[in-house]
Amino acid sequence: MSQLTTTQLWSSQFGLATAPLFDGAEAAPSGEHAVLLDGGSGTFALSSSDDELWRDTSPAAWAWSSDIPHHVTVTPTKVAVVRWDKPTEPRVFDRDSVDRGLDRFYAYLNDDRLRSNKTVVDHLLGFFRRIRALSHEAGVEDIRTTDVFATALAFLIAREDASERPAFYGLSGDGPTLFSRLDSSGLAAAVTEIEQATGSLSLLELYPALAIRHAGGQLFQEAHFELLRGGTGFDLFGLIGAPEVKPTSRGGTHFTPPALARSLVEQVFNTLPDLAQRSELTLGDPSCGSGAFLHEAYRALRRMNFQGRLTLVGSDISSAAIAMARFVLSAAKRDWEPKGGVELKLSVGDALGDLGMPHHADVIVMNPPFIAFGAQTPEQREQLRDATDASASRGDYSMAFVVRALEAVKEGGVVGTLFPSSLLSLKAAGSWRERLLDLGQVRLLGSIGDFGLFTHALVQVACSVIQKSKKSPSSEFVALVTENESNATSNALRYLRKLNGKAPSNAVIEEGWNLFPVPVSTLRGRPTWRLPTPSTERILRDLKDSLLPSISDLFDVAQGVQTGLNEVLLLTLDEWRTLPNKERGFFRLATMSDSIQNAHFFKPYRVFFPHGPSGPLFTREQELERAVPTYFAKYLGPNRERLERRASIVRARRADWWGLMHPRAYAFDKTPRIISKFFAAEGGFAADLEAEYIPVMGHVWMPKAVLVDDDPQQLSTSDILSAYTALFNSPVFIKLLSLYSPHVAGGQYDVSSRHVGPIPIPNLRELSVASRQGKLVRGLAANGKSIDLADPVWRTRTAQLVTELYGTPGLANI
Repeated sequence: MSQLTTTQLWSSQFGLATAPLFDGAEAAPSGEHAVLLDGGSGTFALSSSDDELWRDTSPAAWAWSSDIPHHVTVTPTKVAVVRWDKPTEPRVFDRDSVDRGLDRFYAYLNDDRLRSNKTVVDHLLGFFRRIRALSHEAGVEDIRTTDVFATALAFLIAREDASERPAFYGLSGDGPTLFSRLDSSGLAAAVTEIEQATGSLSLLELYPALAIRHAGGQLFQEAHFELLRGGTGFDLFGLIGAPEVKPTSRGGTHFTPPALARSLVEQVFNTLPDLAQRSELTLGDPSCGSGAFLHEAYRALRRMNFQGRLTLVGSDISSAAIAMARFVLSAAKRDWEPKGGVELKLSVGDALGDLGMPHHADVIVMNPPFIAFGAQTPEQREQLRDATDASASRGDYSMAFVVRALEAVKEGGVVGTLFPSSLLSLKAAGSWRERLLDLGQVRLLGSIGDFGLFTHALVQVACSVIQKSKKSPSSEFVALVTENESNATSNALRYLRKLNGKAPSNAVIEEGWNLFPVPVSTLRGRPTWRLPTPSTERILRDLKDSLLPSISDLFDVAQGVQTGLNEVLLLTLDEWRTLPNKERGFFRLATMSDSIQNAHFFKPYRVFFPHGPSGPLFTREQELERAVPTYFAKYLGPNRERLERRASIVRARRADWWGLMHPRAYAFDKTPRIISKFFAAEGGFAADLEAEYIPVMGHVWMPKAVLVDDDPQQLSTSDILSAYTALFNSPVFIKLLSLYSPHVAGGQYDVSSRHVGPIPIPNLRELSVASRQGKLVRGLAANGKSIDLADPVWRTRTAQLVTELYGTPGLANI
């Protein structure tokens, strides 16, 4: 068995992917030179050589040009680390000491932060702006700036050969012609400036081939974002005018983090059987942007020594993005090509429209457009509706891409995708989640909390790998949860790489991230796919083992009365006051979504309530009109036909067409109760201790007999409900609620009985008679009578009381 090289040994131990630092015909010093690619922040360049390369500034220039913080040189006796912002200050270590403490050495690299923000990406973006200014002066359309920029980069790499062989360098046919129109003196100045770093980094030479190979993904995504966001700024010669590019927005995370794309495609390839032995492979990205996913997939196939025929299919609605993708992928193709050859099929168009998905692909990997329903165009809404059912048609646009991708891949094919993490629990996405289970088997599901990983991201991101298969699902999938802590996602993705696509045998719980196996069967029928961490799972198990009652054991949670025609039967306070006094008595106080704020009744309505415990108050229309003539003439009479057509009126053949659809029995019960919004979070629950209100849009929480006690020696029902009102508005309970109920826009949760019924809560009536817990219940009741969510003291004290009454100390840390 051959001895592992330093690159192989270190990459295996650290969980890093590898790529050649130099390639092709590039002149490189003797030795082995590679880039070790992290899941996020721990990438570095590594040279194994007999020469002490750090004696000049070249290694720092290689690292800077590759957008990598460190270059590490390993000789037989020494290990030297150079940071590009300190090119003349290497740190040299004894080789034996590094070998004995490799993990400590890698931790040092991760912790050794750059002190400069003059990255090669920023440097080349400056070049992009200069080229854009020169293109504008030459009368080149702004949308063609990327073609000119790509030609300029090819010129930096290959000079005149780029103009002579544009297709070889991934350029548009007329790219060199457009490039030739630029002012020669201005271009010469821009090229001279770009070939060397500036200021304190002037010792660093730009290696353009390294920049395209290792930093091209981020560079082109940033350039594309800058091209589309409007505003061009100034160049040395003055204002250059507004951009002409006004495309349809992709929304969401315009930027695909190469680290996450790299890890996701690796998980996808690990799912495909016998990939290295396949004679051909078709891989697509229907929203490829500047090619980040396709590029990382191509590099991953090289690491896996794939030698079959490869077809890369990419599409995007932006012609500028496709121009960038073609340039980056052509550069990768010049570096390496499988024996079977590579065909690039890159098209401008809408994958959900006429262009269509890459049908019969083996793999689709993508970062689809994130566009919430309110921001979608009519065409996008129609595409979403066509791809999903009616209940999901108000979801995010990315949902349509995921469904269509799964439909398009071959049987046994795999889809790897990013999407908004809200779709893991969004109510409108419930049927979509079930549809994914119908189409395939979930292999990986992750929630990425590291916002710093996503430049320009507006939402938190999730990822998934799903294999299209009609076979019975595998027993477990890999769940990944990371938090917004430094290096959390990097550490998690490195560990995930070490698993080689297998689910961990046991949960891995680390600071800021968790990786754990989850039974596939638990996804089917769940109202939410929100991923509880293993520590949260333990807390839920502790709650279950504590034998606490559930909400359904203690409360009857029922929907509002449902008028069926609010504009007629539900009046605002001002509208109600226009009625004569004798007619106002036929109305009851009512709540809508905006009636409860900060756990208090804020904006009450009046609902017409012509009902009694025994049935309708009026059996004939004439009686109704005599009792409420003004209301009848203004509201009921003119809308009689619409009121008669309400479903429950028609279905029950009711004569009282003026009545409510569902009067509800609780409307005649004077027991104290709690009323909530229909979708609630903190502040969404209010105590109705006098039983004055009827929810129209909302829920009523009626205490069951076990909570009601008339013993004057015990806490009253009102006190018990005050305590529960504090509990339900506490951050502790809302965190628990988030694990059981799907969420809707605005961070609210569906509190329908089917969702909240199973949630465990303490029986405060039972605890109130105990010595120690009784004091806690009384304290919670006092807090419930003086709720102030804006008061940190109130919030802290309430959370403490709730946690102690639950008897599960870790609950506050969910």
